[in-house]
Amino acid sequence: MGFTVTPPNGTAVDPEVKATVLATVAALERLGHDVEEHDMPLDANAVWKTYTNMTCVQTAATFGYHETVIGRPVTPSDVEPVTWAIIERGRATSGTRHISDVEQLRQIGRDVVGDLAPYDLFITPTLTQLPRPLGYYDMSEPDIDRYNAKWTDAVFAFPFNISGQPAISLPLGWSAGGVPIGVQLVGRYGDEASVLAVSAQLEREMPWKDRRPKVSG
Repeated sequence: MGFTVTPPNGTAVDPEVKATVLATVAALERLGHDVEEHDMPLDANAVWKTYTNMTCVQTAATFGYHETVIGRPVTPSDVEPVTWAIIERGRATSGTRHISDVEQLRQIGRDVVGDLAPYDLFITPTLTQLPRPLGYYDMSEPDIDRYNAKWTDAVFAFPFNISGQPAISLPLGWSAGGVPIGVQLVGRYGDEASVLAVSAQLEREMPWKDRRPKVSG
């Protein structure tokens, strides 16, 4: 197995998040797994920009289909400001730009799969930071770039949307403030079975079923 606590975009990891991943690695070693540290050689900031540009076009196309269903154009009053900004960017993107983004992401996905091929499972934080308070991801934000920048917390998650590898987030840690801390397990392409088998081991070794976060007021 491999693991990392180093984000591929150069940002910091919350100490409680890092400690949870390292505790998970220690638990896996107690269970008899060999685990080594491996940092992903991914230019995540550049890839994130390509990925979000591609998804803008997909969103615009989806709402274009919705227009045929409801029989009228979609307007800003139908959606949140950030969703409208996504639609507008998608509509303004040329076909050649979009296919270039898609091809880049295909290559990046293959690179990610190849980089992690030596490991039957790869362990990362789910998020680089503790869960954000309600309202942090503000759908009333009209600036799509400012909105997307907040999602750097998920820098360990989105590469596997691109690569297509199976992944799961397990609430293996608990912060001092009483919120769960996720650890992500990523499997080889098509190997959901290993992800689920090791998840079951960790659930027994680091159980969370009796933890209850405070209900938000």
